[in-house]
Amino acid sequence: MVAIGCLALLIFPILGLIAGGLYAGRSGAEWGAAIGLALALALSGAMGWALVKAARQR
Repeated sequence: MVAIGCLALLIFPILGLIAGGLYAGRSGAEWGAAIGLALALALSGAMGWALVKAARQR
């Protein structure tokens, strides 16, 4: 689960950059990368929260 959050920090911004660049040029690439990073940080935070919650239940 943690590996998914860590890999998302690399993959989502790159995918957002590519998709935004293809769709709307340079400005779209910047917005796509920013949105991809925000989603990756949210996913990483959710994975970290789930890890802490699972550790507390033991």
